[in-house]
Amino acid sequence: MTGFGGANTRRNGYVIASEIKTVNNRYFKAALRISDGFSSLEPQVESLLRSKIDRGTISVQLKIRREEGRSRFQVNDAALLYYIDRARAAAPSGSGLELGGVADFFRLPGVIEESDEAESAQDVWQAVEENLAEALDALSEMRRREGDEMEKALRRHCADLETRIAKIEELVPQVSARYREKLIERVSAIMSEHALAANEADFIREIALFVDKSDISEEIVRFRSHLEQFDAAMKMTAPCGKRLDFLTQEMFREVNTIGSKANFSEITYWVVDMKTIVEKIREMVQNVE
Repeated sequence: MTGFGGANTRRNGYVIASEIKTVNNRYFKAALRISDGFSSLEPQVESLLRSKIDRGTISVQLKIRREEGRSRFQVNDAALLYYIDRARAAAPSGSGLELGGVADFFRLPGVIEESDEAESAQDVWQAVEENLAEALDALSEMRRREGDEMEKALRRHCADLETRIAKIEELVPQVSARYREKLIERVSAIMSEHALAANEADFIREIALFVDKSDISEEIVRFRSHLEQFDAAMKMTAPCGKRLDFLTQEMFREVNTIGSKANFSEITYWVVDMKTIVEKIREMVQNVE
């Protein structure tokens, strides 16, 4: 399902801006763009996304920067204390290190060092998590509105299918009657041409075989069952996209079987119409989470 959410926050000396976009996809696929120096957060960001989104293509742009005046360098306390101790030890003898002031200590090798990336990234994770949660809330609200509209459309399609399966059910008695008329007409013509007599028992046996072969009552029952399960799945609070996708495949299978078994032009008309509707449903449910 499509959606967009964004958030801007300031936490713990960092400015964080995120944008999350989703587009339709049958599977989960995340594309992450995170500011340099914070790439180690990618597994945690993806894990957070998976906990909120079941499937779709998710694009995340996450910008993290330090607030103005906040340095990305830090003091190595151990190195500083080492140099101070050396200076104190050398001072009484008048030899060794001679330092002009406190600032000179910070110029010595190893006293000032760049913050470790992994440590800095983890330090800011809580703030990032809060920011992404806010963006995901906005995304979810947009997707929910789209989902409501999609549910209305799916229910309309299901109602259309129920109407058409009812029309097919009404035509079922005509299948055997029409076949019986055509069979008698064709066989009678052949018998008359060759001066032969038709055996009524043969007609009855042939018609019985055809009725058994073309019986679609089970397919109609199963199709209605799939419609009922489809309706129940749409009422679920848990993700139901994959279940709806499976039920749609089963509905298409039953419609195909009805068309091939009935072999009746009026039923074929409604079968073609139903296939068109089921295909519309199939395209929609592939994007339902």
